[in-house]
Amino acid sequence: MPALQDRSGATAEIERRKLDPSGLAGRWINTNAHGNGVQEITIDVAAGAVDLRALSTASHGPCSWGTTRADVIYGADAGAGKAMSFTARYDFGAHQIELQGNMNLGLLVVASFNRVGPGGYDYFAREFYRSGDRATAPAATPWSASTGRVGGDDPDEAVPAAPGQPFDGSEMFGDWWNTNPDSKGIARLRIDDNARNGAAVRLWGARTPAPVEWGSAQADLFALSSGSRLAKAFGARYQAADANITLQANIKQGVLVVASFTEFGDGDGRSNYFHREFYYRR
Repeated sequence: MPALQDRSGATAEIERRKLDPSGLAGRWINTNAHGNGVQEITIDVAAGAVDLRALSTASHGPCSWGTTRADVIYGADAGAGKAMSFTARYDFGAHQIELQGNMNLGLLVVASFNRVGPGGYDYFAREFYRSGDRATAPAATPWSASTGRVGGDDPDEAVPAAPGQPFDGSEMFGDWWNTNPDSKGIARLRIDDNARNGAAVRLWGARTPAPVEWGSAQADLFALSSGSRLAKAFGARYQAADANITLQANIKQGVLVVASFTEFGDGDGRSNYFHREFYYRR
């Protein structure tokens, strides 16, 4: 199977470029001052490594989650020289958070997959951050279980679902087709219940005259709040012959938005890259 979207024409004979992550560095402030998720993210870059420090708000003021290092950084295509995307993780025991960020029109867009344990439903959030002045960054105390919640923005539900029930996948399950007939990536996804409170995702790649099936991956389902059991997002990892692909998908106004994070093996010659496409349900 080829990479999901290789727009550069780069080949395996080209020596791999090291992506320059300097464009990710800075203080990033949530554009939604009233959310209860990550209010700020500071990104530092040194010797090619990308370190993140997330801040949330508690009753006594900002709380720092500590520093975590990005797992992987990505460019805009397989021939990129500059990084514009990353994945990273925070582990707070019962609550685990996977962050997936990308630059878009001067904003830092950060999606989070939040695993909350038996007290609620795993949920997905997507938040937007503007650049801020490091010199005016607030002082923050280290987070602890007594200082407040952690995680992406978690809206309150008028009637929270009782925990412990399976996800409702009625809006997620089905056949989804790419809105772009000229896509060179994923042409179609088939999402089905896997009978384990998750999903089985089958992928078809774009090819003339008809899409060709690439195989399947198991996916974890996520709601849009910890008090809802309606699945509106999934996360999955797909092992291809020449790459590892992380898939981030969420339904927005009836459209399935799929972001792919493609990571090539050592010595491949192509840059890891981020790509996003849109799908409608047939």
